Amino acid sequence: MACFLVQIIGVLCGSIGMILTWVITLMPQWRISIIAENNGHTINRLDGQWISRHDGLWRTCVNNGHISQGCNGYDSVISLTTDLKAGRVLMSFAVMLTLLGFLFSFVAMLMSQCREKSRNGKRCLLLTSGIFYILSVILIIIPVSWTMKNIIFYSCDSIVCRGAVRIELGEALFLAWPTVAFLLVGGIIMCWVCTCRHHEERGTYVPPRDQEMVCRERQTEEEL
Repeated sequence: MACFLVQIIGVLCGSIGMILTWVITLMPQWRISIIAENNGHTINRLDGQWISRHDGLWRTCVNNGHISQGCNGYDSVISLTTDLKAGRVLMSFAVMLTLLGFLFSFVAMLMSQCREKSRNGKRCLLLTSGIFYILSVILIIIPVSWTMKNIIFYSCDSIVCRGAVRIELGEALFLAWPTVAFLLVGGIIMCWVCTCRHHEERGTYVPPRDQEMVCRERQTEEEL
């Protein structure tokens, strides 16, 4: 019973991580470029507006102050930086792994425990789900860390670089870390539940039906 409750927690953590993985993959706020005018250290322009550009894996958005934000897809892959190109590939694989991990964990939770074949299949599904979640964590950390490193390295201090474009970290990079936490917890729980189920099944002894019949026959012979 305890293993089943922990398994439900693992499925919930994995599902939350899967949804967040989809969100950060589609978000355009991976890298934010702010055009700093009017002496550079302020983002206010002479007309009281400012310009910011949000670069994501699949689209870029431009916000002109009070004007509504407009988003467009990239005209060419060449316009993408190396970290965002790698992010496209790795995050696409991460999305697929989280989806498969969630499906496997959900099917394992619904599988019947009556037959030994079903038990073995359930353990395999749980272990595979946990491995997929942990692999997706690695695939998410690589592009997120790479992009954050490049932004921090190439970012220009607004006080020193007057009139330049200031690059900042986007919301998707911050949202990636709780996503990693949920997926990691879900993966560890799935692997642990697999071993927990295995120990429970090995520790449970069910006497064979044939052995009971032999004992009954011996008792009747002694009575006679």
